[in-house]
Amino acid sequence: MDTECRLTEAQAVQQLFGIALSKHPVLRHSVSTLVTALTKDKVLHLQKVKEFHTTGSRSRKTLPASDLTTLSNAIILQGIFGEPKIVRSLFTDPATRSGHADRARSLLLERQSVASVGLINQELLRLLSMLDSPDDLRQKRLPNPFDNNVFPQMGLSDYGGNLLRALACQTASLSLGDSMMAYYLKGELEQAYLAASELQTENVILLQYQRVILRDYREAQAFDELLDAWR
Repeated sequence: MDTECRLTEAQAVQQLFGIALSKHPVLRHSVSTLVTALTKDKVLHLQKVKEFHTTGSRSRKTLPASDLTTLSNAIILQGIFGEPKIVRSLFTDPATRSGHADRARSLLLERQSVASVGLINQELLRLLSMLDSPDDLRQKRLPNPFDNNVFPQMGLSDYGGNLLRALACQTASLSLGDSMMAYYLKGELEQAYLAASELQTENVILLQYQRVILRDYREAQAFDELLDAWR
């Protein structure tokens, strides 16, 4: 019989970060979405467990205690990268993980605006170094770069969501490349495509984003055309 301790999402987050999800509905929704996505890919192991009481029984969704390190890392990475699908790839695709680490380093460490809002700290530097390493993110816990456990997913900052989006929004007025990234990170693919189509640069990071945006837009257009053909 499986006797491993199991926790609800709320219990796990409370144990990891001392945060009561009941007081932070935006974070609670973000964590729930993240856990669901990672469970589908078996990165996390959320299960519905039936509990028996004197007044009857009820089911609730729980995680095994062995998933605590994975959940901690996933929440921290969501605070930086935002999308659950990106967080998932950081656990499952080493090549993608390295590429995202490079882009994050460029965005977070090579802009003066980052220093002005105090995002650079030793924990962030350690985190980026670990993302570039072969460390197993299910076994080795990432450092938490968010002071006092104030995560972007709480929606408490001007931009909310994640650090990369906040930075791109901050610097969007500086250049066409920054505008392109700001649109992309906000999910505005058509605007990102228009900027990417005009962009001429030798910056390696911007070129990477430009290729991704042009590819994603063309794939989206092809899908729309396929749907139209079926109608």
